[in-house]
Amino acid sequence: MATYQLVCMLNRTTSSTMSETRRKLVDAGVKLMRAHGYNATTVDQICAEAGVTKGGFFHYFKSKDDIAQAAVTHFFEQRTESYEAAGFRKMADPLDRVFGRLDYVQENSGGKTHLTKGCLIGVFAQELAFTNPEIRDICNNFFSRVASDFAHDLAEAKAVHAPDAKFDPKGLAQMYLAMVQGSLMLAKLAGSNDVIYDNFELFRNQLKTVFGVTDSKSDSKAAAKVGN
Repeated sequence: MATYQLVCMLNRTTSSTMSETRRKLVDAGVKLMRAHGYNATTVDQICAEAGVTKGGFFHYFKSKDDIAQAAVTHFFEQRTESYEAAGFRKMADPLDRVFGRLDYVQENSGGKTHLTKGCLIGVFAQELAFTNPEIRDICNNFFSRVASDFAHDLAEAKAVHAPDAKFDPKGLAQMYLAMVQGSLMLAKLAGSNDVIYDNFELFRNQLKTVFGVTDSKSDSKAAAKVGN
């Protein structure tokens, strides 16, 4: 199974070993930058949210760029841990993993009752791609790993269930990534997760078509086990 490999952040402390003060600052950075973006978030706001002095901030981080890199890496690491523990990962049939992933991501976007908070990687990619090459490259690396991970399951499912189908697993995984990120953005603009559900269903139906499967196949073990 393909797994994510976190980008090497030189000698920066990983989230599993970071101090309590540094963790508070990183968590505050994730929360504020995810909600308001990079440019609209200040170091003073991060310090206030974390309950840390400005001197304490500069003990751990040289700049806002520095904490932004730590925040997006921490965000990705948390999502990676969640994905690896998800029920769909344990499914033997790769096609069940494909549909199980859709169920998992759809539900973890906030469900029907809680508006999505969006994706910090997507926020940074949109805001900083032309102005901050280092963060742009980090986001590109993370997105590439997400797409590669899904492409792995798609390729296995194609080999087992649709070896003659005319689609590229890598291209389909890129389409999935674009669908997810675009849906998160549109949901925030609309103030409703309905667009997420609508787009996921459209993509699910496209997958059923390319794999030539019936509803009973795609909704069986994936739907039953995704919450386990």
